[in-house]
Amino acid sequence: MQQRAKLIFPLALVFYEIAFYLSNDMYLPALPVMMRELSLTSQQAQLTLTMWFLGAASLPIFIGPLADRFGRRIVLLIGGIIYIATTLICALTNNISVLLIARFLEGSMMATMLVPGYACVHELFEQKQAIRILALMSSISILAPALGPLMGGTLLLFASWRVIFWFIAAWALLAMLFLYKWMPETRLEKVQNLDFLSILKQYGRVLANKHFMLNMFVLGLIMSGWIVWISAGPLLVIDTFHFSEVAFGVIQAMVFAAYIIGNYCVKYLMERITVSLLIKTGLVLTLIGGMLVLMTAIQFPISFYPFLFAMLIYSFGSALCFSPLNRITIEASTEPMGVRVSLFAVFLTAFSVLGSAAAAEFFNGSLLSIGLLIAGAICVSCLLKIMTAFVGVPVTADNKIQ
Repeated sequence: MQQRAKLIFPLALVFYEIAFYLSNDMYLPALPVMMRELSLTSQQAQLTLTMWFLGAASLPIFIGPLADRFGRRIVLLIGGIIYIATTLICALTNNISVLLIARFLEGSMMATMLVPGYACVHELFEQKQAIRILALMSSISILAPALGPLMGGTLLLFASWRVIFWFIAAWALLAMLFLYKWMPETRLEKVQNLDFLSILKQYGRVLANKHFMLNMFVLGLIMSGWIVWISAGPLLVIDTFHFSEVAFGVIQAMVFAAYIIGNYCVKYLMERITVSLLIKTGLVLTLIGGMLVLMTAIQFPISFYPFLFAMLIYSFGSALCFSPLNRITIEASTEPMGVRVSLFAVFLTAFSVLGSAAAAEFFNGSLLSIGLLIAGAICVSCLLKIMTAFVGVPVTADNKIQ
């Protein structure tokens, strides 16, 4: 039973993770309908998305110590109950103020999934197995932004926008039942006390850890490049190059497919090369893709297909290094696991916001504006990775992971 739970738990966790992503991705096609039915302005409709992201960024720093003190299971399960309840409030309310509060709380519960859930994954599996598991989970979870809008649009053909939230709540409830049955408890026997000063010192030591921070920034900058594409890609494809919405869906599916293929390649490459070489290979391919994105934008400013080819390389390369970088970043510290994963989640969210803000500020409808942002992000990322060779010996998988 225990071994079976260890194998099934990551799949149950990523099934639950998809519910969080769907609460935005399925919801996007419903915004115009909600605006009409609830008499919302476009600013109010956009604010329902913003509140979710504010919630997602607000809680990780607190969830880690709670998961270290009370255990991974209880924090995740209680968070799941609150998530389902707030999702149902979104389905039932007609009041914009209540909707905004519910969306904030719904987003904030993402930390109760990410922090204890991924802390548990890192504690259950040794380095190479953990990287394989993380790559598999990543290739599954990315299906949500790929298919979510289509699922939401299909539901709207037959039912009210409120059914989208009922659907997501039912998905999350089913995931909770799986996790209740299959999630093991990995908390240390030595319980971490909720001592505010001690927790601050733990966070301070992680922030002062050069290997943790450098690898976190390497990973975060790659993520910000992805977010630039996700944020500006629809406008570029549909508005600038006048492809249809369906054609954009196909293009987006191609970019995501390259990422999924990269994640599956991780499984096989892990048996043949070292983790360090896998990261270097992924970074080199991502750098090549990023530079090609910029070069094709300069050389072929009115042709989209060379740019798309470069994005496929960027997507594939980033998949090769994302999961290994995730693991070695977590391994770079020996502080309590909840503290490490909390800061990891905070920084990853911050870099996602950075990518979105950069796209909003600098994208002007041209290939070049996206190319500069993506190429700049991966160049800085690679420079930071080179710097890790000059900051001493990092903690390895041979050290005890708390």
